[in-house]
Amino acid sequence: MPGPFDELEKEAERLEYQSKEEFNRKNFMVAISLLEEAKGIYLKLGFQGKIEMINQRIARLKNLVKFEKQDTVVQTKGEQDFQERVQKVISEKQRYEEKQVEIQKALTPEMKEKLEKIKLLREKAEKEESLNKYSRVLGRYEYILELYKSIPREIMDTRNDIYELEKKISFIRTKI
Repeated sequence: MPGPFDELEKEAERLEYQSKEEFNRKNFMVAISLLEEAKGIYLKLGFQGKIEMINQRIARLKNLVKFEKQDTVVQTKGEQDFQERVQKVISEKQRYEEKQVEIQKALTPEMKEKLEKIKLLREKAEKEESLNKYSRVLGRYEYILELYKSIPREIMDTRNDIYELEKKISFIRTKI
């Protein structure tokens, strides 16, 4: 005939089983509390072997909870760093766009006209280059180079454009 100790042992085993289910659901804190309850029952029963096993399981679960929290913090820190980099890029892009608008506003009508002329001459030169009319292309590029050189650096830095154009002119001269 089962006695009160048998009922207590069954209750402790039921709590252990429930803790395993909670563990599978990733409810680690609930699993720990269920194991603590089972441990209390085994203490009353004097089952030292079971108590030791439960203590080990509780320690592993606590380490797991601690690790999960650290992992979340690391992930959050990584996400934060990424957001900061994104913000930096966005603000840099805004500054660049604002500078471009400022440059456009600062340009005199004469400068705007020169830039428009350069744009049109480039388009014509590229079209003629595709038709192999290199002598005309060379004349257009040389004229564009003169226009770029006439733009003061304080208004607009055209050094890169000049460099690229000089390379293109050298290349065209090899074709003639």
